Amino acid sequence: MGVGGFLVSGLKWSSSPETIQATTSSADQPFRSKSELLLENPFVRVAERVSPAVVNIRAEKVLKGRSFHDFFPFDDFFRRFFGEVPETRLPPQKTQSLGSGFIFRKNGYILTNNHVVSDADNISVQLSDGTSYKAKVVGLDKDTDIAVLKIDVDEDLPTAEFGDSDSLRVGEWVMAIGNPFPELGLERTVTVGVVSAKGRGNLNFGPEYTPQYQNYIQTDASINPGNSGGPLVNIHGKVVGINAAITNPTGIKFNIGIGFAIPINLAKSVIPDLIEKGKVSRGFLGIFFQELNKNTADALNLPSTEGVLVRKVEPGTPADEAGLKMGDVIIGFNGQKIVNGQKFRMMVAEAGPGEKVTLDIIRDGKKLTKKVTLADRESFASATEKGVPQEEQAENWLGLQVSTSTRELAVQFNVKFEPGVLVLKVQPQSVAEQAGFRPGDIIAKINDQKIEDLADYQKASEALKDKKKAVLFLIYRDGEPLFVAVKP
Repeated sequence: MGVGGFLVSGLKWSSSPETIQATTSSADQPFRSKSELLLENPFVRVAERVSPAVVNIRAEKVLKGRSFHDFFPFDDFFRRFFGEVPETRLPPQKTQSLGSGFIFRKNGYILTNNHVVSDADNISVQLSDGTSYKAKVVGLDKDTDIAVLKIDVDEDLPTAEFGDSDSLRVGEWVMAIGNPFPELGLERTVTVGVVSAKGRGNLNFGPEYTPQYQNYIQTDASINPGNSGGPLVNIHGKVVGINAAITNPTGIKFNIGIGFAIPINLAKSVIPDLIEKGKVSRGFLGIFFQELNKNTADALNLPSTEGVLVRKVEPGTPADEAGLKMGDVIIGFNGQKIVNGQKFRMMVAEAGPGEKVTLDIIRDGKKLTKKVTLADRESFASATEKGVPQEEQAENWLGLQVSTSTRELAVQFNVKFEPGVLVLKVQPQSVAEQAGFRPGDIIAKINDQKIEDLADYQKASEALKDKKKAVLFLIYRDGEPLFVAVKP
């Protein structure tokens, strides 16, 4: 994405929770027609119906106090001039994330964004009547940016009713409710707009916050910092999305009419797992694929660009056991057409572990059907995280442990994929650490040699192993190029 993306959690907490009522802005006229009243009333009714279920969320994280040496790592240099400095630590620091959420079960279950509450030590929820409760996390799903919270209450609470996000149409009226700019005390603000687009994907909100599964609703209803987790509702007062993020080409974190909401049908698919298990189990196929363009489709004699092209099959995975091969084009999943790669990825994930599915493929111009039993994505990811096979690792040159960069590895390290080798580990106190390398960095070039895989990296490291002159690396960090010089 060529523009900056922002999550829309707030940064500060307002200690004066005054409720701001939404008002309509119409000219003062002595006579108003019936049609004008009909246009106004639906928005008023929706706001009155949904606002009581919207909550303020304050998530607090306590950071351990850092020592003086954390801020000044050049100890030897410092001691020459100032002598030994005693080890003292600063007091713990508190950070806050502020956002919105809404009650979807009358016994206190609340839906919000993962990025609002993840890693929080204390979470408090304020209801529309001003009462506050301590909330506990029921389940988190970073891959969709969805979280479920629970507060203990003695009476039934007002709830927001789920709608059907699949039935949304571009141009349809929608309303966003939330707490923009919480430091100003603007609780339960109502904004109105339309559905600008559906199925938005491949958006980047930074390495820590970009969900893997994206199918965003784009809207021009104003969404600003603090709106994260609030409901996006249709003209019937039913929740069709969870407000999540904005984008602004100027780099400034305020709304310009391009906001994104997570479809409520995606939330419906993960809520049962989040409540029952605290996490989401997803199906795993075991392939790397790429989307088709017109030239690729023409070269393969395909009638359209629908489907995905298999570029690699991982050994020992369900795809491998079912006989899928590099060059296969998958055009159908359980009888459904594959429109694009993002939709296909979500189809596999939502099918779930152990599910027996049917794949329609084209191989060498012939249509075939393959039956596959999906595995558990988390189990395969955990196995990969425990250790990349030895043949995929390079020796610890300069204190770096690397592997060929793949999209799967990029997902695990939550970084944007680039060709090259990805840094798995940086040895403490090594020259690589001193030069500033981090796990997740992707090395694309060493001196003048382009690095496309582990074999290229090993050749370069072997050639430069005995060199005493500084080595210049071109790396990608958070999707941005950066030069790093390392002197062995």
